Amino acid sequence: MKKLFTAIMSVALAVQCAHSLELTIENQTDSTVVLAFSYLDNKHNDWVVDGWYNVNPKKTEKVNLDSKNDIYYLYSEFSNGKKLEGGKGSVNLYVDNRSFFYKQNKIPKTVQRKVSFVRARGNDGKAHIKIR
Repeated sequence: MKKLFTAIMSVALAVQCAHSLELTIENQTDSTVVLAFSYLDNKHNDWVVDGWYNVNPKKTEKVNLDSKNDIYYLYSEFSNGKKLEGGKGSVNLYVDNRSFFYKQNKIPKTVQRKVSFVRARGNDGKAHIKIR
């Protein structure tokens, strides 16, 4: 019975991991960083925008996005005033000053600040983001 339970739990964990994009965010700076992401969401089967995720200075955090897609977009702001934004393949999306979540095609009126999200790609459901 114990072996059967272990086998079921292993399959359940594998299925759960197969449906998420696991981001490891390593903040190597002396500033707190807050990040927002856009990704193809499993629950809504649509591109969503989701923020904010905080990572303290010199810390590493994991974030699981409910997505089977390895392509995602990110935007970040630092407590020292710097930003990570733009670049080739970037998209302009809206963010709020507080936590938010919305479908890209249904922008709430509360999110009025437009920023440029960087295009990024994971590999087999995982990505490692080093912030230096």
